[in-house]
Amino acid sequence: MRLLALLAALVVTFLAAAPAQAHVRATSVAVDLRGQGDGVTAVVDVEYDVLGRLLSLDGVVSPDADGGVQEVPAGVRRRSLDAHASEVAAYVGAALRLSRSSIGCAVHDGGRVELTDSGAVRVALAYECAASGALTVRSDVFAAADGLVDDVRTTVAYDVDGLRGATLLDAARTSVTVGHTDLLSEIPRFVLLGGEHLIFGLDHVLFLLALLLGAKRLRDVAEVATAFTVAHSVTLVAAAIGWVSVPGWIVEPLIALSIAFVALDNLLSPRTGHRLPVVFGFGLLHGLGFAGALSVDGPASLPMLVNLISFNVGIEIAQLAIIALAFPALSFLRRAATGPVAARALMLGTVGAAVAVAGAGLVWFVERSPLLT
Repeated sequence: MRLLALLAALVVTFLAAAPAQAHVRATSVAVDLRGQGDGVTAVVDVEYDVLGRLLSLDGVVSPDADGGVQEVPAGVRRRSLDAHASEVAAYVGAALRLSRSSIGCAVHDGGRVELTDSGAVRVALAYECAASGALTVRSDVFAAADGLVDDVRTTVAYDVDGLRGATLLDAARTSVTVGHTDLLSEIPRFVLLGGEHLIFGLDHVLFLLALLLGAKRLRDVAEVATAFTVAHSVTLVAAAIGWVSVPGWIVEPLIALSIAFVALDNLLSPRTGHRLPVVFGFGLLHGLGFAGALSVDGPASLPMLVNLISFNVGIEIAQLAIIALAFPALSFLRRAATGPVAARALMLGTVGAAVAVAGAGLVWFVERSPLLT
């Protein structure tokens, strides 16, 4: 009965978490560097809402008192960016510093600023550098001193002086010298990034738990986990390298709806023959969500491929850890519920957990849908 009480406590925890935002307050920055000799260009993608709070732009989305968010028409944001283009370019240019052989590069005025189809702010800058020497990149975009976010991960992809690669910057490592990165040393960083994105993305965790609630055998778990893994890997790679682009205001509500659907399907549909195609389809959506944490621009290369694989490995490790903890506990509860009272309590607990997970998904669906808020 104590285990059943623990299950009930988890249900209450998920219900309490439902109105909250599904992700911790973190953001990502993508930097794409191209150049040869004294001319270097940088294309920087940043999150509109974070930049908007810093520079007082219009159309910034902030959680309301109930934890919900209000979508803003893209036109409002584009007009605000046009009006503040010089300020945006000046901030990004000052925060992204380039140098060759310790000689700072000069950023040209008049950087191009635009809103991408995915909703990010894209800033294109031109730098004039010394003609020779290794290029060093330092990013203080959304640094701790700005007081905007708790965590910033900056992906730097480069094709400079014939050297191509990618690396990940964070609070502990804010600069990198082109050509001095070790491909093997980047792997743990991207693995960690992938694992953190899954673990701290409560919506993805609840989707996995909803799948486990409907799995009775280890074979069921293996099948749905494989379908989910293959599907999200396909769209993760396709979206991260720009082959597929779906706006977040479409992807995020559908991810929330997938949680509610799978949880309710456990209660309303005794047959499971349709489960694998459904999980595969929803896995494609979750892959698009995963790709939001990893933006890699430019032509495909070995470093890019290694980074994508490493990020995906991190997701799989976190996924396996959740399954390894949750499924044995559920199996033990099912085996331990031998008496009629315990069996009924387990059934009620399972129903309660499914309803709680479905409720969280529906709440997030309403909060994330621009047509419903």
